[in-house]
Amino acid sequence: MPRRPRPSLSRAFCRDTDGAMAVEFALIAVPFLGLCAAILQTGFMIWAQQNFDRALERATRNLLTGQFQIATAGDSDPAVILRKLRLKMCGPDAGMTLFDCDSVKLDVTSANSFSGSTPTQPIDPRTKSWSPNFGSAYTCPRPGAIVVVTAAAKVPTFFGLLGVDLRAFSDGSQMLFSTSVFRTEPYETAGTMACTA
Repeated sequence: MPRRPRPSLSRAFCRDTDGAMAVEFALIAVPFLGLCAAILQTGFMIWAQQNFDRALERATRNLLTGQFQIATAGDSDPAVILRKLRLKMCGPDAGMTLFDCDSVKLDVTSANSFSGSTPTQPIDPRTKSWSPNFGSAYTCPRPGAIVVVTAAAKVPTFFGLLGVDLRAFSDGSQMLFSTSVFRTEPYETAGTMACTA
């Protein structure tokens, strides 16, 4: 019986199916793990944004009823008042927060009408950093005034290579941003120093 010629080494390599699964997994592993990381990052950002919105709602409830204005009637420094408002937003009664309270910046301004109310822009699109004046404005909400409260905070990203959000800082961290527009109740100011300045 004649002997069959041995196949060449390259032909034998191409026919060999041992380890094909490992090669196929290696080809899809990086996109699959990248997709999982993007889902985790996006899920965390949605959860953190909802948490941030609820925290701002808690803080603005005190402005809406006038309790905050009466409690801070003796303060005239906007930085001190905004620090106290930030404590209302994420202090001991706030529960769990998914953002760093020290990085929260707030602006409280008034508007003449609801249609004319515009939130302050917290990020400078050219420098991808905080806007120079954001986080320092406080206009005391008088009874019946239309108030615009803008809050923003920096949160780190776990997977910086994904770049899913356009509101990113130059260091790769993302921004949580929330605005609340409301008309204050006609709260009683008689006998208090609320909003006298």
